Amino acid sequence: MQSLEIEKYPFIKDIQKGLLEEGRYLIKRIHMNTGKSGKPFLRIMLSDMTGHLPGVYFGSAKELASLQKTIKEGDVLKISGIMEEFHQVLQIKILKLQKEDKKKIDLERFRKRTPHDRRKLFQEIESMLNNIQNKELKELAMFFLNDKELMTLFLDAPASRFVHHAYIGGLLEHTINVMKLVVSYSQIYVHADKSLLLTAAFLHDLGKIEEYIFLLEDIDYSSEAKLKGHTLLGYEKLKEAFEKIKVDDKLKIKLEHMILSHQGKKIWGAVVEPKFLEAYLLHAADSTDAAQFIFSELRKETRPANPKEHIWSDYISYLGREIYLG
Repeated sequence: MQSLEIEKYPFIKDIQKGLLEEGRYLIKRIHMNTGKSGKPFLRIMLSDMTGHLPGVYFGSAKELASLQKTIKEGDVLKISGIMEEFHQVLQIKILKLQKEDKKKIDLERFRKRTPHDRRKLFQEIESMLNNIQNKELKELAMFFLNDKELMTLFLDAPASRFVHHAYIGGLLEHTINVMKLVVSYSQIYVHADKSLLLTAAFLHDLGKIEEYIFLLEDIDYSSEAKLKGHTLLGYEKLKEAFEKIKVDDKLKIKLEHMILSHQGKKIWGAVVEPKFLEAYLLHAADSTDAAQFIFSELRKETRPANPKEHIWSDYISYLGREIYLG
C-alpha cells in the first residue's frame, strides 16, 4: 500500500515542544467548543498507535462549521502546528489541517493494539478454563473456546470504543485480567464458586464481539449494539449455547444473571443488579480492571509541560472525578 512516506512523520509519543512542521494523525474525537472570550474552536483528540494528544484549531464560525461537516472521527488529518502548554498539559495548536485520503495511507500506523502477545494471552485463558472443576461449566466454556470463527474475532475485538482497552486485542486483555481477578477473589473468599466465577468472567463481555465494528480503521457501534447493547448480545449467545450444552438449571440461571448484571448498576448499563456473591464479585473484577486502565492510561498519555508540578486531569465522566497525575 502506498504510504506517502508517512514514516517520516513523528509519532505522538515523539512530538517535542515547539513547531511541528507536519504530521498525520487519526481523529479519535472532534467537537466544537467556545473559549472564555466567546471565540469558537475545534477540539480534536488526535491519535496513532503510540497514544493520544489533544489538539485545538481556531477559525471563523463559518470555517469551523464547514470543517465539522467534512471531517469526522476516523478520518486522518495532515496537520502542522505548535506543541504548547495549556493548563500544565501539552497540546497541539493546529495551524493548518487537511483531510487525507485513507486509501493512500498505511493505516497500521494508527491502529493501536494490546502490547501483549495475543497468542500467549489466549493460551493462558485456555489453560485457566481447562482447570474448571465443574464438568458442565467446563464443557460450556470449551464450546465457546472451540468456536474458531468466534475466537478469531475475540482476539481482535476492543473492550470499548473509548473508555478502556479501546484497541485491537483489548477485549482479550480485559477478559484475562477479569479472570485473574476472580481467581484471586476465590482464593480469599473460599466459599465462592470458583468454577462459576471463571466461566462467567470468560463469557461476561463476549457480546462486545458484535457490539463494535472494529475491523476497519476506527471503532464504531454496530446497529445491533445501538438497539440492544453488548450485555443482551452476550446473553443471547449464552442462551443459544444452552440449547446445545447440558447445564444444570440452577447454574444456568446463575450464569444468565451474572451476564445481565456484570455492569453492576442499571445506570451503568446492567439489566439487573448483582443479587448473589459470585455475581457481585464478577462485577467488582470487571469494574476494577476498567477503572485501573483509565487511571494508568491517563498518567501515561497526559503529557504535562512540567512533570515535577502537581497536575490534574480533566473531569472523567466514567469515574465521576478529576484524576491526580502528579
